[in-house]
Amino acid sequence: MIKTLRTSVLGLLALPLAAQGAGFSLAGGLLAGSDSLKKATNQSSGFLLGADYGTRVIGTEVPARLGLAFASMPGKESNGLKTSLALTQLHGDVFIDTGSPSVHGLVGLSLNHYSMSRTGTESADPADVDHHFPVRDASGMKLGLRVGAAFTVSDHWSLEVLYQQTELAGKDLSDPQVRRGGVNPGWFELDLRWRF
Repeated sequence: MIKTLRTSVLGLLALPLAAQGAGFSLAGGLLAGSDSLKKATNQSSGFLLGADYGTRVIGTEVPARLGLAFASMPGKESNGLKTSLALTQLHGDVFIDTGSPSVHGLVGLSLNHYSMSRTGTESADPADVDHHFPVRDASGMKLGLRVGAAFTVSDHWSLEVLYQQTELAGKDLSDPQVRRGGVNPGWFELDLRWRF
């Protein structure tokens, strides 16, 4: 099932590459994490930088894009422990017409690779969840969902409001330490985008 989902995501991400036309953009944004991000980093802020290639889905007038983004989600110390996340994300979005030329909905999927840095020393007591890092391992590719709206400000500038939800780590039954587990970061994102 997971292999089928990942293959479908890769297919959707490759869709804009098969389309006609071109346009590049750069974006920077601020993140406001939901409780699921706070569970990992003990705080809810972060920032993101990215670049996108915009086009139209082949054979249609539906706008689409493929992009690469980098996000930093710094941690805050709690009980002598601190976990910070960095994200590299490949995403594909399709834009939805709202009837207004300056407002478009968007929906997309993402492939995410997290790196995690941790400082502090965990408790030796296996059941002391408050004194263990929330996640033991953040390796591997993770799936994500993106939904939001884009607001055109001028020919070159736009604002975007997104909600993203990604996988990170489930319960690790082979881990001898009890952890919060089931950490799947989600966040609201406000981006300023400049199109070439």
